[in-house]
Amino acid sequence: MIRRLFSSSVARDVLKLVSGTAGGRLILLLAMPVVTRLYSPEDFQLLAVFAALVGTISVAACFRFEIAIPLAETDDDAAQLLALAFTAALAVVTVLLLLAIVVPEPVARIVGSLELAPYMGLVALGVFLAASYSALQFWTTRARQFGAIARTRVGQAMTGAATMLGLGWAGLVPIGLLLGNMLTVGAGGISLAARALRQDRAILSVINGRSMLETARRYRRYPIYSTPEALANVAGVQVPILMIAAMTGDEAGQLFLAMQIMAAPMALLGASVGQVYASRAQEELRNGNLHGFTVSMMRRLFLIGLGPMAAAAFLAPPFFPAIFGAEWARAGEIVAWIAPWMLLQLTVSPVSMGLHVAGRQRAAMVLQVVGTLIRIGSIVLAFLAELDLASSFAVSGAVFYSLYIAVVIWGVGKK
Repeated sequence: MIRRLFSSSVARDVLKLVSGTAGGRLILLLAMPVVTRLYSPEDFQLLAVFAALVGTISVAACFRFEIAIPLAETDDDAAQLLALAFTAALAVVTVLLLLAIVVPEPVARIVGSLELAPYMGLVALGVFLAASYSALQFWTTRARQFGAIARTRVGQAMTGAATMLGLGWAGLVPIGLLLGNMLTVGAGGISLAARALRQDRAILSVINGRSMLETARRYRRYPIYSTPEALANVAGVQVPILMIAAMTGDEAGQLFLAMQIMAAPMALLGASVGQVYASRAQEELRNGNLHGFTVSMMRRLFLIGLGPMAAAAFLAPPFFPAIFGAEWARAGEIVAWIAPWMLLQLTVSPVSMGLHVAGRQRAAMVLQVVGTLIRIGSIVLAFLAELDLASSFAVSGAVFYSLYIAVVIWGVGKK
């Protein structure tokens, strides 16, 4: 289907990434029925809070210099951007480590989970692993070395699954769940860093302080506009999860499992298409075809995702208790609610970089702020009206991504 729906060159690059991602997701999915029996919904609720913190902070830890790497006009600029991304990440992690040492309990209380206090140091480490892996992925994407990225995804999944299963069997809960999640999202940075030092040493040798400052000045739109945009984007998903965790019992754990399962198509295809799109969008802009290229990709993504998402919505409620255990029946019900949201997200998220390529960073930032308000507002209103929080959150996600599609089509319309 991918070969039919995409051009041959794009399909080849997508298939390289999909193969690695599919292997990684299959490993995690096969492990999950055992993991859900080793760890309780309460453990998953703590994981939801942990992942929310790591995901929210790590997405902005590099000050978004990393997303400019595949779009940079020269390799020199790309190298300086990589150095800037790592410098920013190290600064953020240093602050997090200080907070973890000095005031772990007040920070945990702020996010509504005192149980997280002993693990605040892991949050800092998780942020560094996730942020550095993101920066190195973009560096590798620039060279279109998609096979290297695919291999890291399989390696990460194997490492994370083995950690969750091994420590779970040893009775080391919930730390096994937290460590496994952390390694699943960031352990591949080690191999990508080794590859960059081995193959790109000459390019990286141009990095110096003066050039970094000059590059930071020329690419300042990314930290100024894209950092708030990224924070708003992630906060729109993670803050409601934190709110649900604080307002309910194990509902956040049920929601987290449902989202992890439904995120498989995004991880399998969406992220892969997004990296290929980022590596080609600048060329399509120069050729005057950014709008056609973007809309074509969105249409194909929607067609690919429609069947699997519809099947998931129909099959999850009866099958979740049998696969993951009777106490996870609620997660299957949540899947049916979030399927439309995930389909629309799959349609637009992989091509959202088009707004940056078209110079619409400000519009992207405003869009994400509005989206955050929509999704957080849905939780507040549902709580006040005594409605179901998870389903209200799911509906708000579908509303936001419908708006997202319209803004992206507008943003690349004249490019």
